[in-house]
Amino acid sequence: MKWFAVNCIYQVICGEGKHTPQFNEQTRLIQAKGIRQALSKANLNAVHFNPALNNCQGDKIVWKFLGVGGISEVVELTDGAEVSSKMVEPQSVSLYLEKLAHRNKSLTNQNRFDN
Repeated sequence: MKWFAVNCIYQVICGEGKHTPQFNEQTRLIQAKGIRQALSKANLNAVHFNPALNNCQGDKIVWKFLGVGGISEVVELTDGAEVSSKMVEPQSVSLYLEKLAHRNKSLTNQNRFDN
């Protein structure tokens, strides 16, 4: 069996969907004999990866699976192995860097990662 990093793409729909369109790209590790089986498993199981839930206003949030956006074999599961890579061309570099710094600060300030 081999490991594959599969990029699953979802449309996130809140309530009746009358909001700014949102898409979620998730890279998931899937174990399979080959690429065909990994794609099949991803397509069969993707609807179960993100069950619907209600937000704090009671609106139902649904992740609608759109398809697989990419797949690559993970040759060796080792510390620091690349699982996914995405090129970003932001309209505003300063805004992109500001959001990145905020996310980094938020992540490093959470005590739950100390376990």
